[in-house]
Amino acid sequence: MPQEQSGGHENWYRYALALEASQEGFWDWDPVADRLWGSRRWQAITGVPESCSPLSAWLDRVHPYDKPRFEADLGAVRTGKCSAVRNEHRIRHSTGEWRWVTTRGIVSHDESGRVTHVAGSLTDNTETRTADALTGLPNRLFFLDYLEARLERGRQQGDWDFAVLSVALDRFDRVNETLGSGGGDRLLMETAQRLQHQLPGRSIAARLNGAEFLVCLEPTHSEADALRFAEEARSAVRQPFVWRGQRITPQLAIGIARADASYAHPEDLMSDAESALAHAREQERPGVVCYSHGMREQALEKMQLEADLEKAIRAGELVMYYQPEVDLRTNHIVGFEALVRWRHGRRGLLPPSEFIPLAEETGLILPLGDWGLAEACRQLVTWRKRGLAEMQNVRMSVNLSARQFDRPDLVQRVRRVLEESGLGAGALRLEVTESSLISDAAAAVKTMRSLSELGVGLHMDDFGVGYSSLHYLQRFPFDTLKIDRSFVQGVVSDRESRQIVRSILDLARSFGMDVVAEGIEDAAQLRELKTMGCPCGQGYFFAKPMAPAAIETMIESGHLTARPALVMS
Repeated sequence: MPQEQSGGHENWYRYALALEASQEGFWDWDPVADRLWGSRRWQAITGVPESCSPLSAWLDRVHPYDKPRFEADLGAVRTGKCSAVRNEHRIRHSTGEWRWVTTRGIVSHDESGRVTHVAGSLTDNTETRTADALTGLPNRLFFLDYLEARLERGRQQGDWDFAVLSVALDRFDRVNETLGSGGGDRLLMETAQRLQHQLPGRSIAARLNGAEFLVCLEPTHSEADALRFAEEARSAVRQPFVWRGQRITPQLAIGIARADASYAHPEDLMSDAESALAHAREQERPGVVCYSHGMREQALEKMQLEADLEKAIRAGELVMYYQPEVDLRTNHIVGFEALVRWRHGRRGLLPPSEFIPLAEETGLILPLGDWGLAEACRQLVTWRKRGLAEMQNVRMSVNLSARQFDRPDLVQRVRRVLEESGLGAGALRLEVTESSLISDAAAAVKTMRSLSELGVGLHMDDFGVGYSSLHYLQRFPFDTLKIDRSFVQGVVSDRESRQIVRSILDLARSFGMDVVAEGIEDAAQLRELKTMGCPCGQGYFFAKPMAPAAIETMIESGHLTARPALVMS
């Protein structure tokens, strides 16, 4: 017997030692006496200072959003409706920090079947529940809880010296497509590290989703403090990133919303930072924007516009307009540029500037671009089938977005459109901007060569605007340059613009390329361009973009918008 007692004591000692070493907290609740016992680990997780307390000592610390469900689960086991309980909830520690925990318990009955005890374990899930698995940064859930506590401190202490920054990697989807998911993940990890290294004071950074991050920046005594940090963060992230021999320069767009007593909920402050971010991303180059009143309403309008655009693509609300390209030496129309318009149900006819940037941002540019290419080719074939002799030799120019150009199956898509429409490849011209070539130059060269071999013409749009235009001209197989309208506008009055246009024309001649001057608006510009030997042009001086019916009327009348000197070739 003594030997058995000794063995029992040793087993209990081992059990108690294992209990203390465990990362689990253990608890035992007597629902009859309403007494709750908790192990030392349970106390450490919950922050309840006493090992024996009423159940309310636990329940009072549960997050108000989670408390009703937890009380209902405990009530079900207390009344015998359930034999076990499992519940995940947030609990506020005595330090004021919110922690995520999982509670598990089983029921013990007496001989009469009455519930005498509910006992189980408590697991702290805060780190796994609130941390981003890829970057190690806190996730959105943690950030929400943190920001809620910080707003409460602001209300209690009048301390509003903090701001929320919504941060996004610009064009990450294209980077991800170029570098692959491995390279994209590595860039996100590197960005997270660079952001963290810039954080001052009590600031924290979190990963929201995809390539977006959140920062609670403090202290920030003024808007200038937040702007200063934002530029420092942009500079740090802008350092070159190399993945398997490919080098890119990451760019950040940042939206800032400073906290004040008007914010009742963390989601409102985050929403305003995201509205400012949306404005930062709409700039020609991603930058930093501080929230101002009205942005929230604009963000809601943008969301509605996105939904409307998706519906419009399916419902056929998009229409194609066509602007003539004119041979400046003969005054003959030699082609058309296809330009999309949107017949919006409430806002009327919308120009591309109203929705193309949104389509680019959301990815809707892909179905929109597919439709535009097919429609432009179909329209030219329709004109030719109608016996319009003037249309037999004209060409159709269609703009390609950067996202379309990055598609690995672009050549196959173009070939299929030509086959389905019956248009010869020689009548199609695809217009590409410099930005479309940045992500993967080697792939771009391969794509362009395949298009050229197919017989499709390639125009470099907005030539002269980019910093690397000459480099691209040497490397990529373009056959036509389109002079950006900003230079054409100043060709008469601005010496620098005139010299740039002249240089572009000389360059094109040396490469054996054609040239189209965009944005010709008056006779003086036309005369100057003709004097320089510019072969082709387009602009409002000749005609605005027109619906197909208007083009047909123009042909039948034999002149172009009251300019009888211009005729069809």
